[in-house]
Amino acid sequence: MHRRCNLRFTLLTKIDLLPPSPSDPKSLVLLPHYHHSGDSAAAMHPSSSSSHPPDHPNPKSPPPPAPAMGYPANHPPPPPSSNAAYFASAAPPPAATNGTAAFAVAYPYPAPPPHSHSHPPPPPPHAYHHHHYPPPPPPHHHPYPPHPPPPTCLRRLLGLVVAAFLLLGAATFIVWLLLRPRVPAFSLASLTLSRVAYSAANSSLSASFDASLLADNPNSKLTVTYFSPLASVSLAPSSPIAVATLPPFAQPPRNTTTLAFRLEVDGAYVGPDDAAPLKGGGVGTMEVQVRLAAVAVFDRGGWRTRRRVMRVMCDGVPVAFRGKNGMEAAFTGPARRCDVVL
Repeated sequence: MHRRCNLRFTLLTKIDLLPPSPSDPKSLVLLPHYHHSGDSAAAMHPSSSSSHPPDHPNPKSPPPPAPAMGYPANHPPPPPSSNAAYFASAAPPPAATNGTAAFAVAYPYPAPPPHSHSHPPPPPPHAYHHHHYPPPPPPHHHPYPPHPPPPTCLRRLLGLVVAAFLLLGAATFIVWLLLRPRVPAFSLASLTLSRVAYSAANSSLSASFDASLLADNPNSKLTVTYFSPLASVSLAPSSPIAVATLPPFAQPPRNTTTLAFRLEVDGAYVGPDDAAPLKGGGVGTMEVQVRLAAVAVFDRGGWRTRRRVMRVMCDGVPVAFRGKNGMEAAFTGPARRCDVVL
């Protein structure tokens, strides 16, 4: 039957200052004091208990632990403190509940000696230079697209107007593809000068021009209407010497219309180059320009194109004088094709 012993440790009951050792002089170590009774085998058994054993060091206790830190030999030990008596009079700590003894070691840490090495002391904390970097700029992109604003009446109205224009343009383009408007064709059928009178004193000309134009509508589904037609005649390359306004007319699909008109010239100025054939007593030929301008519109039922200006140019028409006194001249030959700009 084992004897029960109670192992109790009294914290800092005695402060033993160990003498300086060869390896670590002036070391301070607190040695624990064990209170036990009986031999060492019974003292180590956790189940044994006895009355308070006499205080004496265990002869078989393990060697004291190494000191926490060492200091140079020239540093004297600190004087005894008054706290030793306080810790000596304190109550012993309670034993552990599992039967083992509580164990603790305290190491006094005296103030460190003055710096004796050659290295300089570290600078104070405020001597360090801390570089403060500015915060990064905020991102410029939006992770999510903004919500579209709610539709308003104005936006709806504008959308309807744009949609109407788009539909109208698409319908016009489709109709244009189906009908394919074509430019009318014009040709000069005849041109006659009568009662020609030239005055060399003031280089003036008086005459009557009778012209006949053929207008051909090549469209099979469209009617062409001509508004405000205006005819003119000139001696190339001078300005017109006679202008006349003609009545409007219309051409049904696949129709050819003859447009006849007379232009009266009364004392119009003629340049020296243009009057050269007239100075010789009406011998030879001269070139005449006949032009027609009008506003043309293509229509079919309720569909109608916008008004466009059409110009018919019959330039360089040769006119030959005939008769004994050169009072008449005429264009001889087949119909002459005219240029049309629409």
